[in-house]
Amino acid sequence: MEVDLNESSRVSAPRIFEFTIAEKLLISLSPISVKSVQLTHIPLLAKWAVDPMHPKNPLFQKCLTYLEQLPGIKAVVQGESYFSNEALADGKLIISTLNKSINYVCEIKTGLTNDVIEEVTEYLSNLGKRLKHDERPLLVTRGLSNLVVEQLLKRNIEFIDVDGNIYLNYPEFYVLVRNQVPKESVSKSLEITAASLQVIYALLSQSNLFGRGYDFDEEIAYISGVTPKTVKNTLKKLQGLDYITYRHGKYEIIDYVRLLERWELGYSERLRAKLTLGTFTPIGKIGFSEVADKIKEGAEHYDYLIGGELAASVMTEYIRPISATLHLSSNSNSREMAVNLKLKPDPDGNITFLQTFGHVKYHQNELGEFQKNLINPLFVHAELVRTGNSRLKETAQLIYDRYIEELAQRHDWL
Repeated sequence: MEVDLNESSRVSAPRIFEFTIAEKLLISLSPISVKSVQLTHIPLLAKWAVDPMHPKNPLFQKCLTYLEQLPGIKAVVQGESYFSNEALADGKLIISTLNKSINYVCEIKTGLTNDVIEEVTEYLSNLGKRLKHDERPLLVTRGLSNLVVEQLLKRNIEFIDVDGNIYLNYPEFYVLVRNQVPKESVSKSLEITAASLQVIYALLSQSNLFGRGYDFDEEIAYISGVTPKTVKNTLKKLQGLDYITYRHGKYEIIDYVRLLERWELGYSERLRAKLTLGTFTPIGKIGFSEVADKIKEGAEHYDYLIGGELAASVMTEYIRPISATLHLSSNSNSREMAVNLKLKPDPDGNITFLQTFGHVKYHQNELGEFQKNLINPLFVHAELVRTGNSRLKETAQLIYDRYIEELAQRHDWL
C-alpha cells in the first residue's frame, strides 16, 4: 500500500512512504494528511480504537471499519439518526486525531451516478447550511465509480463508500483514499449480467431451497427464468467473488447483506432497465390518490403485482405515496392495462410498468391478506433505495427491519 503523509503534497509532487498494515496502525500524526492512498485490498481488521457504538446500518458498519484502519484516527458513530431544529439526517460520526475532533453529519445516498451529482451536491450544500457551526455534512454511500469520485472531489464533497474510497477535507485534517480494485476483480464484477441478477434474486428470496442439494440448480433456474447453465455459471461466479460458498453438499450465502447490496446495485444499474415496459402518468387532472385506488382494485382482476412507494405505504402505513411500480406478468397486456387505469405514456411519469421474470408466484409478497397483490419486499426495498430520495429512506429502513432482516440473520453464516 502507498501512503503520502506529506502536507505539502496538496500543491507539489507527493513523497511516497510504504507501510505494512501493522506499521500503519502505530502512526499518529497531527495535523494528519493521508493523501492519494492506493489500495489493492483492505482487509476488515478488528477495531483498534476504543470500541464505538456498533452501527446497525451495514453501510455505516463497513465505512466505519475503513476509517478505523487509517493512521492516527478514531471514529465513533454517535447515533444512526440526526435531529436538530433545522436538519434531519442519517447519523452523526465523530472523527478524532490526537488534538482535534470533527463532527460529521452523515447523509446516506445510494445508486449514485454521474447524472445525479449536481442534485447530490446541492442537497449536501443545503444540508451544510442548516448544521451547527462545528458540524459538517458527509456523504456515505455504496461503491463509487472513478468518474463519480472525480466529480465529488471536483465539487469538494466529503464522502466515504463501502469500497474504502474516502475524502475528508478539514483545515487541520485532510484524507484522500482511492481504493483501486485489482483489474481481475473489476472484470469479475462487470460480468454480473441481468440474467445473473435474476439468479441472485432467487437466492435472496427463497431461503427454503438452501437445504437441498440434489435439484438446487434446477429449482433456481425455474424460479429465476434462466437456463440451468446460466445458474451454474452464476453460482461459480458468486463463489469466486466470495458471495456464496459450497460446503457439506449444499450452497450457503456468506454475507446476506453484502449480496443484497450487490443485487440492489445491479437492479438499479442494469436489471430494472431490462424489465422496464414504460412509464405513465394519469390522464387529465386525476390525482395520484385516485389512481392508487384504481391500481389496488385492479390488482384483484389484472395480472400484476404492486411495488414501489404504493406497496411500501400499504406495508408500513408510514408514507403517503406519490408514485407506483407495477410488475406485470408475461401474459399481461400493458397497453390495455394503461387504458383501464386511465394512464398515458410519459417519459417522466410517476407510474412504471416492469416485466416480471421467471414465475410470478415467487415474486409475491408473503404477507397474508396482501400476498396476491404486492411484490416481494426485496423489490420494494430496491425501488425505495435506488433514488437516494431522503423522503423514502426511513420507509426503506422500516421495510428492511420488518421483512428483510430476518432473512439476513437466517443466512449470515459468518
